[in-house]
Amino acid sequence: MTTAQMDQYSPFTRFSAVDRPSGSPRLTLTFKAKPDLDINVQAWYPITFIITRDADDIQRQPCIVHWDPIEDGFGQPGIMLLRYNYPFTNDLQPVQVDLEQLRAKPFHPRKISTSNSCFKELNPGASVFWEVALPSIYFDSFLPGQFYEIFWVGGQIHLWDWGTLAEHSNRKLGPKSPVVVLPGGPRQSLDIIDVESDIDDLGPLPPSPGSILAPARMSGAPVFSLSIAGPITLSYDAAPNALDRKPVIIHTFMFKDLDRRQDGFRLYFGGKDQWSPYELGGLFTHHDYRFSTSVPVNVGRNDQNDFVALMPSESWSFTREVSDFPKNVAPGEKFRYGFKGATLDWWDWGHYQDHEDTLVWIDAKVRNPTDNGGRPKLVVPASNWIEFTLVE
Repeated sequence: MTTAQMDQYSPFTRFSAVDRPSGSPRLTLTFKAKPDLDINVQAWYPITFIITRDADDIQRQPCIVHWDPIEDGFGQPGIMLLRYNYPFTNDLQPVQVDLEQLRAKPFHPRKISTSNSCFKELNPGASVFWEVALPSIYFDSFLPGQFYEIFWVGGQIHLWDWGTLAEHSNRKLGPKSPVVVLPGGPRQSLDIIDVESDIDDLGPLPPSPGSILAPARMSGAPVFSLSIAGPITLSYDAAPNALDRKPVIIHTFMFKDLDRRQDGFRLYFGGKDQWSPYELGGLFTHHDYRFSTSVPVNVGRNDQNDFVALMPSESWSFTREVSDFPKNVAPGEKFRYGFKGATLDWWDWGHYQDHEDTLVWIDAKVRNPTDNGGRPKLVVPASNWIEFTLVE
């Protein structure tokens, strides 16, 4: 950050590096977020908070902290939303956000538990992270076409101690003096997109690929199938060796994504033997895939329910809402809906506890590792089709 930028942000900075007291670990907070947001399409905005302990910290023993990314990240306040006063000046103005519901709770002792993601252990040079969504109250303050800065003004950690989580297991962690200071300074520019587009006019498209059938399954991969009857059910039928009872954990993006042309779920209209695929509006697909920033996600923690772990013969049920239909559709018209089959972007052997230290980078799909760790592709063949009639 240049001197001019430091001067621009100094009025909003609550704690700086000079406020760090001696006798507490030297921690620094940074965060990652996307540079743009379309509030007409996206209902959430992911932020990854990262706390790093200085590698040259004079204190060499490990430390533990309790830090809540919502209460401490937004409620102290730690994050401040600033808006540029364009086109009049380049000045930044704080945006008034009602943070009352996010206020940090009193710093009473908390029982230490490794299953609580707010508790972290840090050695010199180590980092920990939390992935959360920007609280929805911020969306009420966003204006299309405006430019903002998400600014970390600085914060404090009151609940901390020296030692490891194992050493403090089942004890209570209370406020400790001196506090840990997380200096202000990190920021991310944010453009609230204002798009008026005619991209719904897709023009002619090539034929939609056919369904993926059972013979497409890969040798050495677990056997999965999907059926639609009320809820949608994904079943783990068997491991490659029928006598093997190995659990499998999968990334569920394919089953939550928009309807797709190539694979996944698909809506058809017409009736009898004259079914035609319905092409999802270009406005949806344009905005859904225009961003390309990957964020780190811990598989075993599964904070956002991005993963499902199953044993052989177990299943996972979920629902989907069909809400986008062709223009000028009328009551009485017939539709069919189903799963065309798909290759999952990521899977691995094991249950949640086997992946407590497994980190993948996600931008809708898992982008890293790129080859699924060399494991064979997991193909889920096409499901049955359901037919329905639009009534209103």
